[in-house]
Amino acid sequence: MGLIGCEKLDNMTVPFDHLYPCPSRLVLRETFVGKSLSDVPTPAAVLDRSIVERNCQQMLDACRLLQVAFRPHVKTHKTSEVTDLQVGAESKAVNLVASTVSEAENLLDYFNLCQSQGRSMNVLYAIPFPPSQAARLGILARKLGPGGVSVLIDNPAQIQSFQVFTKVTGFNVGVFVKVDTGYHRAGLAPESLEFKQLMALIQESSDFQGHAELQGFYSHASHSYGGNSAILAMNILREEIRGLVKAAAIYKNMSKDTRRLTLSVGATPTATSVQNIINKSGASLPAEEIAVMESLKQDIQHANTEYILELHAGVYPFLDLQQVATQASPSAAGNAMKPNLSVDDIALTVLAEVVSVYKERQGPESLVAVGTLALGREPCKSYSGWGVVSDWGMFSTATGSPSGWQVGRISQEHGVLTESSSSGKHAPDLSVGQKVRIWPNHACIAGAGYGWFLVVDSSLPENRQNEIVDVWPRWRGW
Repeated sequence: MGLIGCEKLDNMTVPFDHLYPCPSRLVLRETFVGKSLSDVPTPAAVLDRSIVERNCQQMLDACRLLQVAFRPHVKTHKTSEVTDLQVGAESKAVNLVASTVSEAENLLDYFNLCQSQGRSMNVLYAIPFPPSQAARLGILARKLGPGGVSVLIDNPAQIQSFQVFTKVTGFNVGVFVKVDTGYHRAGLAPESLEFKQLMALIQESSDFQGHAELQGFYSHASHSYGGNSAILAMNILREEIRGLVKAAAIYKNMSKDTRRLTLSVGATPTATSVQNIINKSGASLPAEEIAVMESLKQDIQHANTEYILELHAGVYPFLDLQQVATQASPSAAGNAMKPNLSVDDIALTVLAEVVSVYKERQGPESLVAVGTLALGREPCKSYSGWGVVSDWGMFSTATGSPSGWQVGRISQEHGVLTESSSSGKHAPDLSVGQKVRIWPNHACIAGAGYGWFLVVDSSLPENRQNEIVDVWPRWRGW
């Protein structure tokens, strides 16, 4: 395990790695590999390895062809296996994003492997710097070496804790300034007085100059989840890029810094929207979409001239019903008849068991033993339910199409299946004990309750597509 053990620093104790126990991968593989999905306990989180691989590769290909850097986020999957697919075999610089310190700590073994291969590496802790985590991040940074850990700031008070970090490491911490480009969750608007005051403090404060190094500016456009077209996703990305160019220009005009700073922009809809430039080139498209693609391409090239433009995204290896609803990027499935995002691109399903059926209710209903804790409870704008049941085990061995059932009502451990008015299908009869697979609304939340993913592979022959071929343990804790 890559977790950091307990180390005493003055009066601060960093957590032991055994605080977040999980069965070993060896034990999990001995238990599950070779079994059929129909034979495992439920609920279970099931990943289709083939879909994860192609989603990751399409993102890597787009960044390579557009000559932009890429920083994958590990928060959705929390596994070394998917991290490796996100980074790819050809990348010489392994730059990642983590939302918890535990995620960053669990990357240690993977980073050690990267270092042995001569690859540079860095993990950005993507929460505005909490003073309570300074020592713990410092211990991780000391193990990785200079440049291994970066943090975000958007408030002058956060800078005061850099001294704790450097006391542990003996070297400076890398810093990105969080910029608000429209989501209003964290960060400062470039035109705000607060932003300018922070830029002045970065140049003048001994708390910063003696303990930190500015690496660039960072924004996150989660408001793009509310979109429903590639055009909208690309336009939000353009706003992000222009917002960070503006922020960097303000800083440079106030300072003597001539370095080529990094501008990190993204969220899955906006970051993956660049795939349209590559995959739809030469296609017959509406004039507006062609114009937006060209404008985005120009914005990318302009930003890359003076700065290092970097994209970041997290849920794209799995995707989910929320992401499909955005229609932000082309499908990676390679089906010319279905070029846009669809359920064919969703890698994560939740395996559940039917425990009762109710034929005489107003509209037939069934009950599955999976609820909010196993599926999440985030809405999706494209329909009114909490998950869509695939036709797996009903009409085919694959998860190819919606079955006509959806999770219409949900509580902690109960999910009520109701007929979907949007599927256009008559929901087939279900029976007690039958297993079903459900596409979640939000993969990040749906996966959070599980200790591991059961891995299948839809590229295998049809008679093996239900076979568990691997188990990928998830990291836990904060």
